[in-house]
Amino acid sequence: MQIWLSRCKRTLLLSFVTLYLFSCNAVHLISEYDEVTDKSITALQEKVSSFFVDMSENLGTEKANYIHYQPFYREVKIKLTTLQIRANAMEKNEITQEQLRALKQLMSDLEAMHKTGLPNQATLDISEQACNRAFTAILKLQLALKRGKH
Repeated sequence: MQIWLSRCKRTLLLSFVTLYLFSCNAVHLISEYDEVTDKSITALQEKVSSFFVDMSENLGTEKANYIHYQPFYREVKIKLTTLQIRANAMEKNEITQEQLRALKQLMSDLEAMHKTGLPNQATLDISEQACNRAFTAILKLQLALKRGKH
């Protein structure tokens, strides 16, 4: 009986220690905050915002033609591809990966529309709002990760 009680105490103690150790370890279901992504996406958002301001000022003039903005689109593609590769290299980063894919598609659609000629300010405004929503979603996630809310 004495041996049986001793074994029960050891088993119970071992169970409590195991439970305690597992409860002290945080389980991360999403990647950690990435300062490079945060800063890069903020810089890219500023560049895209600048594009929309320029386009609003020049819409309907020769200055708004696609040919003048080819370097902008090239730079955005490079930055988004770089961010996408970085996001793909990080574990548990599927949400950011999808957000970047969506933003890349938005920018690709904007470029295709620009090639054929942006029709009016309303169309430009809709594109800007869509881009702003995409950037906001990415930044909200990064800021939440920075605060440790994941």
